[in-house]
Amino acid sequence: MTTANAIAPAAMDQDTGYSLERRFYCDEEYYARDMERVAGRKWIVAGHVDQVRQKGDYFLFRIGGESLIVVRSDESRINAFYNVCRHRGSLICTESSGRVHRLTCAYHAWSYGLDGALLAARLMPADFAKQDNGLHRAHVRVFHGFIFVNLSDGEPVDFQTTFGDLEPYLDFHGFANAKIAHRISYPTSANWKLVVENFVECYHCTPSHPEFSSMHPADALIAFGAGPSSGPKDAVQSYLPTLQAWERRAAALGRPIGTVDDGPDSSHLRLLLQRTIREGYESETEDGQPASSLMGKRLGFDQGRMYVSFSPFTHVVATNDFAVLFQFTPRGPMNTDVDLTWLVDGKAEGYDVPKMIWGWDRTTLQDKRITENNQAGILSKRYQPGRYSQHERRVATFQQWYLRELGAPQA
Repeated sequence: MTTANAIAPAAMDQDTGYSLERRFYCDEEYYARDMERVAGRKWIVAGHVDQVRQKGDYFLFRIGGESLIVVRSDESRINAFYNVCRHRGSLICTESSGRVHRLTCAYHAWSYGLDGALLAARLMPADFAKQDNGLHRAHVRVFHGFIFVNLSDGEPVDFQTTFGDLEPYLDFHGFANAKIAHRISYPTSANWKLVVENFVECYHCTPSHPEFSSMHPADALIAFGAGPSSGPKDAVQSYLPTLQAWERRAAALGRPIGTVDDGPDSSHLRLLLQRTIREGYESETEDGQPASSLMGKRLGFDQGRMYVSFSPFTHVVATNDFAVLFQFTPRGPMNTDVDLTWLVDGKAEGYDVPKMIWGWDRTTLQDKRITENNQAGILSKRYQPGRYSQHERRVATFQQWYLRELGAPQA
């Protein structure tokens, strides 16, 4: 039986309501299948336009074994190319970011324009056609400031159909004109699914995240800690009157109100939730006071926050004065790049970076430890799939989505 043929039956054999078998979190073959069938077919945020404001600005986005050059070729266009010279396959860009006039391979000096066209290749035969040897492109879209890439060989799922309904919320928060205040990487020695599963449940929030929990109402964490359908149904019903009262106040200040809660049959498992933060708090900071000026089109502080998930790989959490972009990028069977980017309004000045990063920096360091411990435990011969609690409903939804993406039929 081939590896591909073996994985589908294993996916179908998973018990609903339990964590996955060990091989899904550890094995090379399963990771390769994840890259081919899941990560390699999704629109994933590589970065933000503030990283490439000027012509020639570029940065590298690494996912799995691939390296992409994301580069601005002119005022209106951002390209994404595979970082592979068409001569003999060397990496072209080796620095993580920079500014260039052209893309030149240091090995044999082949050079390419910012549009990917081959400009120079020394001493090639007379029948060599430069026009046939430009850089290989990846699919790329810029959406409200976020740069999405897609590694699909063929035509990917339609972008506007997939994300168009999120436009009013992203526009309100002003992401297209935002600027980067700070970035931190938290490389994590754990399978990407463990990183995602941890992020989409708040069962662990109270025991593991004192800073995060201090900024939020306890009943909100139980009901909606990780999204619209992440908590017990009775907790959701109990919190709804508070949420609805806040929605009326927030709408009066111009905030568009709505929810997105994709199920396991969706292409990207998107999520949108807006809710209150701790009473008396204006922002998700240690003392509840703002770290920057209002973002986007806000008319005033409304004591709320937004959580939007473009896919399990990319999430944004936005309070009134700043937002955090979370990127969970698979790099190996038991290695995931976890990158956080703090964004502020494009006109913000004098913002307080230590105040801004206080909560999510500590929370992400805690999550790094949690998921690495989780991975280490799963490597034991005594590991067996454990049953999910009522507070881990979104983890079960993610699992169903993931198994469907692998090709396993769902009941």
